[in-house]
Parts: sequence; C-alpha cells; structure tokens
Amino acid sequence: MQLVKEFKAGKLYVANNFLVPVLEGSNIEMGEQYGALMLDEMQKTFDLVVQPEINSGHLDQEAIDLWVNRAYGTGSLRTKDFYDGVALGTGWSLENVVLLDQIMEYGIYKEKLHSFAGCTSIVSYGEQSKDGGMYIGRNLDWSPAFNKFPTVFTVRKPNDGSYKMATAGWPGMYCAFTAMNEHGVYLDVHDGTSMGGSLVFLERPSLLNTLTDILSESKTLKAVKSRFNGMVNSLSIIFTLADKTDAASVEGSSFGGNRVRNAKEDTLVVANSFFNEDWGLGLRETVSNSMRRFSNMTDRLAERRGEVDAKITRDLMDLRLFNEDGTFKENGGCTKPALQDADLTNYQTVFDINEQKVWIKIPVPEYFADWTEIDLKKLWN
Repeated sequence: MQLVKEFKAGKLYVANNFLVPVLEGSNIEMGEQYGALMLDEMQKTFDLVVQPEINSGHLDQEAIDLWVNRAYGTGSLRTKDFYDGVALGTGWSLENVVLLDQIMEYGIYKEKLHSFAGCTSIVSYGEQSKDGGMYIGRNLDWSPAFNKFPTVFTVRKPNDGSYKMATAGWPGMYCAFTAMNEHGVYLDVHDGTSMGGSLVFLERPSLLNTLTDILSESKTLKAVKSRFNGMVNSLSIIFTLADKTDAASVEGSSFGGNRVRNAKEDTLVVANSFFNEDWGLGLRETVSNSMRRFSNMTDRLAERRGEVDAKITRDLMDLRLFNEDGTFKENGGCTKPALQDADLTNYQTVFDINEQKVWIKIPVPEYFADWTEIDLKKLWN
C-alpha cells in the first residue's frame, strides 16, 4: 500500500485504487481524520448521489431534517462524535455529513416497491475448509452508480475501549456494510425487502449506525446474535454473521422481527431470500435471482468440501452467474460484472478471519481492480 496523505494520527493509503483510511484516537478524532483525509472524494460522491435528490425536491428541507435527526438524534455517543468529527474535518455542515452516510438506507426507503439488490455470501470453516479456519466470501451487488466513486476500506483504532474494526464502503459512507472487528467477529448486510417487507420505519434508529455499535462492542458470534434477538429493525435486511468458530445468518423483517438461521455442516450461503423455515413462508425468487445464486454457491461449496481456503474462496466468488448472452451459466456462481438483471457486483471481498487478512476486488470491467490484499493485523498494530 502507498501512503498518500496524513492528518494528525490518521493516514490514507491507496492499494490498487482502493482507498484505505486508517484512523486512531477518540471517535471525534477519528471522524475528523476521516473528513480531512477523504474530503475530495466525499465531495465527488455527494455531488453524484445526494445533490440530485436535493435538486429534484425529493430531499426538501423537511425530509433532510427528518433523516438527519433520525440518524444523529437517535445515534449513540459514538455515532454522534464520529459525525461531529467528520463535519470538523471536512468543514461541511453536519446535515451534509449525515445525508451522505445515510444515502443507502434512504435509497431503500425511496425504492419502496421491491428488492433490487443481489448480494451473496459464502462461509467455510471446520471440516469444510482446508485447515479448519474461517473463510468468508462476499459480493456486494447494487446500483452501477456506486462504481463511479472509489471503494473505501476504513480501519478504526479507537482509544475508548471499543474494539478495533474495519469496514468496506464508499466515501462518506462508513457504516458496517461488510466488516470485521479485532476479535474476528464478522458482519455483512444484504437487502431483505423482497421477503421481509419494503417498509422503512422512520421513527426507529438507523439500523446501519446500530451495526457499528454492535461490532464495536461484541466479542463473539453469540453476543451478536443476542443483540439482534433483542431489537427490531428500521428496514428488512439479511445478515451474514461469524466469528472464528461458527457462523449464522439473521433474517430481519421490519414488521416481523428477526430469525436466526444457523450454519450446517460448517458451511453457510446467504442471498436475498429468507430460508429459515420458522417464518412459515415459501421460498421466493427475486428480481436479482437470489434462488439461483443460492443454489449455485451451495453446489460449488459442496464440490470443494474440505478444500476451501482463501484462494479457493476467491475463485468461487469469481464464478459468473450469467453467460455473455444473458443465459445462466452452467455450474455457475454469483458474480455479475455487468448489469444483466437488476444490479451488478460493485465489489467483492474475501476474509481470512483467523489470519486477519482481507482481499477486495472490483469485477466491473470499466472500473476493474483485481484481488488486492489488506493485512489488518499490521494496520491494527
């Protein structure tokens, strides 16, 4: 990685066009470092995804006040301090800082009608993996617009007793879309609105901010599952969860609460459908081909039982869902480097939980960046 910028205790690295801000100190200090280091990219991103919503009138002042008060007013002190720090480091208003971070949840609220995101995760450990280690592959599939700005891998080293953590996101969006803490607790998010209901509850705290708190304070998978069992979500969402020894998926409905689906035979596949039978629902395909992705990756993992390591996980995540002509690929996977159904694969990650290493990739040809290793053990130390 190349060091390109420093601000106080914060450092900004570039690795194969991925931005890696490494932040250290109190939450307000880390927020200030982030804002100062990421200002230019944040401004470009704001102009692309937030300003058009303001110009169109969808985000009028009443709506802006609602979304800002919802995220900041109900946020933990950790959340408030980080937002305040980013505003200090950028020189932006608090309003603009919060709007950019909340644009993903706002986007789900605005869509209302259907699930349009097709993320996929695979987990291998124990007898499924080559050495018993925990390996997690993840594709984040969303709008092509999200490839127009850099993918950011933010590393936090707090001094308030919270756990060190790292999250993959975009400029000014630092919530835990794909994340791990120093104890090996892992979390990623998938759109669950096609199954759990498309209503977003505006008078509940922002779920995405809550995830940062959970990862900052949870040492085990059991602790994370307990947190989800004790909360209701602001939107319907599906999580992949893991630590060094076990994995699970939490399927969350904004109307119906959460259900836990535990891994079986040391492996787990997560897509955008609910698979826990306790819901009493039938299996349901989505516009992003969730059932096809789920069955593809379940079969591919079964074919490599006992062999999976970080390299094989990367290979499996690279298997495409479609042929060039739009037909489903025989013995295919889940990756969509082009817009052939409802979305495309914005970025891919593979985590070696035990060794604290991450590989990240952008498969979209126009913005292609091959698998790039980030050693969290070094950055956290």
